[in-house]
Amino acid sequence: MGLGIRQKLGYIFSVNIAHISGEKKKSNRILENYKGKYKGGRCFIVCNGPSLKASDLDMLKGEISFACNRVYGMYPETEWRPTFYALFDEGVAKLEGVLEGADSTPAEMKFFREQGRFIYHKFSGPSCYIHSWHSRRYLENPRFSEDLTKGIYTIGTTTYVMIELARYMGFNRIYIIGADHYYRNMVSKDGKVAVDKNAESYFGNLKDTSQSLPAGIWEMEIAYEYAEKYSREHGFRIYNATRGGHLEVFERVNLEVILADEAK
Repeated sequence: MGLGIRQKLGYIFSVNIAHISGEKKKSNRILENYKGKYKGGRCFIVCNGPSLKASDLDMLKGEISFACNRVYGMYPETEWRPTFYALFDEGVAKLEGVLEGADSTPAEMKFFREQGRFIYHKFSGPSCYIHSWHSRRYLENPRFSEDLTKGIYTIGTTTYVMIELARYMGFNRIYIIGADHYYRNMVSKDGKVAVDKNAESYFGNLKDTSQSLPAGIWEMEIAYEYAEKYSREHGFRIYNATRGGHLEVFERVNLEVILADEAK
C-alpha cells in the first residue's frame, strides 16, 4: 500500500473518529466561544524566518500572539510563549522533534487540522480540531473562511490559517513578524526547484527542511495577496512588521514603533 493511500485512509479515519467520538462537537463549541472574542483588538502572528529574534519575542510578552510549526526552537532563548499555536501540515508534523516540541508548547489553545487527528490526538493540553479545505483549486480561486466551525482554508502557508483564526476571533489589526518569504530551496509553479545555498530558511539553529520540502513561494503569494484583498474589503488590516525579508504584499510597519505607540 503506497504512502499516499495510507495518508488518505488516515484522513478519512481522522474525520470519522472526530465525529463519532464527539471531538467535532467539542471543537465547534471551542470555536464558537472564540468567535469575535477580541473584536477590535490587535494580535501578532509569529513566523519562523531567519529574521526572527528572541529579543523581538521578548517585546511581545503580554501581547496576544499566534505561532506555528517549529517555533518551539526559540523557547530556550526567551520567556515568551504564544497564546495560540497551530499545526496544519502533516509533512511538518512528521519531522524529527516536531510532535514533542508542539506538545511542550503551553498555549491557551492549540489548533490542528482535523484530517491529521491520527497524528495529533496524543497531544496534551487544550486542543481544537478544524476541518481543512485544502484543494489546489483554491490557488486559482482563493477563499477566506468566515465560519471556522464549517472549516478553514489552508492555502500555501500556515500563516494564512493563522490570519483566518485571528480574524475569526475579531482582531482588526494583525501584525506579522518573522515572515522573510525566502528559502534556500524554492519550487516554482512549473515544478522547478531553485537553490540559494547562501540563504537561511529559518531562525537560529533550526534545521533547514526546505531541501526535502521545497517552499512554494508562488502559492504563498496567492494566499497573502488574497488575505490583503479580503482584509481591506472587510474592515481589518494586516501589517508586515518583519525585519527585512522579501514579503511586500502587506504594508510594512516598525515593530518598536507599533508597540510604543499603542503603549501610550
